[in-house]
Amino acid sequence: MTSIKRIVVTGDFLRLNANGDASQSVNIKWLYHLIRPALQRVGALPISVLVATGDERCFARQYYEISGLPPSLDSWVKLFNVHPDTRALAAIHDRLHDALVIAFELPEGIRSALDSLEIPYVDFTVHPARFLDDLLFGVRSNVPGLGEVLSEFVVFDEEISLAAGLAMATLAKLPHVAPVAGFENVALFAGQTTDDKVLIRNGKLLESNEFLDQFSALCQSHSKVLVKPHPYAKDNPMVVALTRLFHNTELISTNFYHLLAQEPITHVYSITSSTSIEAAYFDKRGVHLAHYPYAFSDHNASGGHYLTIRPAFFLPQFWGKVLGQLALPTRSYKPVELGAERSRMRKSMRNFWGADIFETI
Repeated sequence: MTSIKRIVVTGDFLRLNANGDASQSVNIKWLYHLIRPALQRVGALPISVLVATGDERCFARQYYEISGLPPSLDSWVKLFNVHPDTRALAAIHDRLHDALVIAFELPEGIRSALDSLEIPYVDFTVHPARFLDDLLFGVRSNVPGLGEVLSEFVVFDEEISLAAGLAMATLAKLPHVAPVAGFENVALFAGQTTDDKVLIRNGKLLESNEFLDQFSALCQSHSKVLVKPHPYAKDNPMVVALTRLFHNTELISTNFYHLLAQEPITHVYSITSSTSIEAAYFDKRGVHLAHYPYAFSDHNASGGHYLTIRPAFFLPQFWGKVLGQLALPTRSYKPVELGAERSRMRKSMRNFWGADIFETI
């Protein structure tokens, strides 16, 4: 690992939406404000944030220029999984060679560059299971042994399963969903946003025409297929193709977790959505029609795998473990525990992913 002189908080600073806006800047700044107080309490390194700014000194803009691509959604897709070439690697080295990089959802190309350059990183994402009292997170890193030293923050699968039982018991009190009444062997297809990073393959986003045979097979395998669009992508071509081409489909807007409590629903299909992972906790068969690219475990935070952790990475004791593992000097600090609060992180991120149903019933 390189000599660390500073901390840089970042994420997918290259990501642009269809309007050309840097859509991940808000998440990067969220992470920066979340962890900065703990980092300042534990260590003495200067902390800065790396986001796309659009001006001439903007690293994202420079990176696109070096890569020979215009800043755009299509260019972001092309670069997301690509290991940088020599010029791009040199640019990353110049920008980050003396930093500990702390990130929210690094693009795979940038992560592989940090591995190659031996620049340490700690990268967070939201865990697929989003029905617990609060969000869980995944953390991955190229810091040797970090998974072991973070063991006190780990959430085991048994805990998630128990929480699913409590959620299911709560949902069982709700009325039945009318569209499944009188049916057996019903499927649910969960839509995604059209620019979801887990849809990127070979520099392109997966398209509906690539799944027509699988759509046909799943519709033939079930008496009825409920199609639930993502709230931010109601006209997703995948959803349009399903509902227009196959007669036993029906659009539905009912809460996702309410649907998981319906006995006639046996399968939850998606292209690469985390909903198909959550389904298994509710005794439904979750099926991805394309490969889901991420793995979560209770013991491994290296090699691109995410270690499942509770939402405690804004506490000083978390960063004391990280900085200590890097042999960085730390200050004397007092471990802190905030009182339990349901949905603290969901509220902070301003996104409930449908779990607000447990707040209101």
